[in-house]
Amino acid sequence: MCIKLVVICAALLAVAVPSSGTAIAQDFRSGLSAYNNGDYTRAFRDWLGPAEHGDPAAQAGIGFLFHKGLGVMQDDAEAAGWFVKAAEQGQAEAQLLLGTLFFFGRGVPQSYVSAFAWCDIAETNGQSDASECRDVALEHLSPMEMQQSFSIVSEWFRRHTRSVR
Repeated sequence: MCIKLVVICAALLAVAVPSSGTAIAQDFRSGLSAYNNGDYTRAFRDWLGPAEHGDPAAQAGIGFLFHKGLGVMQDDAEAAGWFVKAAEQGQAEAQLLLGTLFFFGRGVPQSYVSAFAWCDIAETNGQSDASECRDVALEHLSPMEMQQSFSIVSEWFRRHTRSVR
């Protein structure tokens, strides 16, 4: 499951283009071009500025580079930090990848509750591949843990629906 999700997320990341300012969008596109050409160090350099300024696509890209060790030392804890920043802004690929990190306990404490929650949020946000992660995590949850997951999902959407209004 993990390899399939990483390949899918890499493909989806390749089409994500930030909607914020033109300089940030240009930096993201430049980093994307570098990524697609295998120049991961340049991709990191181009994405870091936009990521630090809050661009969720760039944050997800930086997280992915750390997760796979592309152009940087592999570090799932660092990847998780970037995925959280992007996921909190609604970036569905980051939500899915964060869910898989929680599922396997890579860079974060292993938690099927959190894995289910992030993958469910990702699917609701349009990441159809997240259903596999969500459903496998669900198989490991007790009824009480299911309720915890549902509460996390409900709270996330409550917070984010308010900010949209």
